[in-house]
Amino acid sequence: MVGSALLIGATVVVFGACLLLVVAVVIVRARRHSRRQRDEMILAPLRVPLITVAAGEDDDGSAAQTLSWTTGTSRDVLDATIVELLTKIRGVPAEDLVRVLEGHGAVEVARADLTNRSPVRRARAAQLLGLARVGSSLPQLVELLRDESVEVRNSAAYALGLIGDPSAAGAVLAAIGIPDRGLPAATAAEALQSMGVGVADALHDGLRDPHARTRMVAAHLSAERSFTRGLPELRVMLAHDPDLTVRETSATAIGRLGRTEDAEVLGRHTTAAEPLPLRRACAAALADLGVAESVPTLAQLLDDPDPRLAEVAAGALIALGPLGRVALAYREDSPAVRTARLLADLQRASA
Repeated sequence: MVGSALLIGATVVVFGACLLLVVAVVIVRARRHSRRQRDEMILAPLRVPLITVAAGEDDDGSAAQTLSWTTGTSRDVLDATIVELLTKIRGVPAEDLVRVLEGHGAVEVARADLTNRSPVRRARAAQLLGLARVGSSLPQLVELLRDESVEVRNSAAYALGLIGDPSAAGAVLAAIGIPDRGLPAATAAEALQSMGVGVADALHDGLRDPHARTRMVAAHLSAERSFTRGLPELRVMLAHDPDLTVRETSATAIGRLGRTEDAEVLGRHTTAAEPLPLRRACAAALADLGVAESVPTLAQLLDDPDPRLAEVAAGALIALGPLGRVALAYREDSPAVRTARLLADLQRASA
């Protein structure tokens, strides 16, 4: 009897909690919908001049002037809309919209919010300054790369990427290895990609960083940007780095950047004594390298007990053309060769 009562009570409690959750979701959505409707009504009189400026058709500046006169709640809604538009437009229209934000004081408010107690405010401020390309905010944004909030760190890196000043590249790379507050590698790589060729020196230094994730990002971006200056360091990392992922990334980079002599460098690490992921990475890198000197190593891998490694080697030999096809003679019935040929045919058909 007691057990049944407890079960009924627990069921009622759970049902009540679910009902409250549903009610809360409905209320939040209703408020959000109401706020959206309110914002649309407020923005309605400003929509035509806003579209005119965003489309680059404000030849006499009258539309931008109309927007700059906005005050109060209308100004706040307009500024939020402009910030959203800045994620989609570039060039003169974006510059005109930024001037409207500056005239409303939104840029100065964002500067002040970089030190706000709220991480949400700090993150939004960083994003606005990045979208507005406020280069003078570089020191504060660099400081935020060490923020306790990962959202703020990500927003700061995003903003630095938008501003595109390569002088911040070293700080972005260094932020990857900050203990307990490291910047995500993908976020750092995206920001660095946006900074152009000026990041070459920072990437070169990053190849010797004590933190593995920093070395990995530096190796990856060196290949993406075709920075051959780092080849000597990449060869050393491939052979001796204590982190397997860094070794794999180095192999991939050498495949994209390397010289003819790197066929022997990569081939050295396809032997059975090496970790399987590294062997596969080196075989794929030999395919990218695309030199005749890779053929002997790749031919040996056709009989490897790991089917994926054998397939990668077969695919590389097919891609090498006549020289590779000679090495595939009398091996057409091999599962690895059949799979590689099928994949090559599919790639050609979809090209």
